[in-house]
Amino acid sequence: MNTEFKILRDKIIEDNSETKTLFGMNETVKRLMGMMYYYEKSMTLDDMTEMLGMSKASMSNAVRELVEMDLVQKIHVKGERKVLYKVEDDNYECFIKYFCFQWRKLLIPKATSIKKQIAQLNRLKRKEGIDKDTVALIDKDLEKLQAALDYIDWLDRVTLLFESHEIFDYVPKGESARAKIGL
Repeated sequence: MNTEFKILRDKIIEDNSETKTLFGMNETVKRLMGMMYYYEKSMTLDDMTEMLGMSKASMSNAVRELVEMDLVQKIHVKGERKVLYKVEDDNYECFIKYFCFQWRKLLIPKATSIKKQIAQLNRLKRKEGIDKDTVALIDKDLEKLQAALDYIDWLDRVTLLFESHEIFDYVPKGESARAKIGL
């Protein structure tokens, strides 16, 4: 490979590693994902370690994280003893998988916590001896918690728009950028 091209390509990979998920990803994971995307080949942990100059443990952790988010898949090749990994190469799909994984990771525990708080307030409200002012405050808090659950439900439905790809009915994939650079 031409040295000038390799230097430029390494810069491109580094600069564009966030494009596939749109930020928020650990630096090692982003670099690995970008490298796998631009080199367009299935790789072993040894390949990744050599190409990024990082420890096998770092690569193993990064790959595990990407597999968990479904951004990298294990590939089994007959006759190959080592596990190969292939990155998701569709930018839209990468964003969807990463976005939905991150939102679900936040939404599910938050909804569970709010539901517990609602149950606790309802139990407290039914206790004997609770004064009217406290009941009024409990009712206000219950309204706010219900509004929070409604919001989380809305966020869940937004996430489902992405997972089902219905988002593209509202915001179509664009070809204009490709036309602008002459592809």
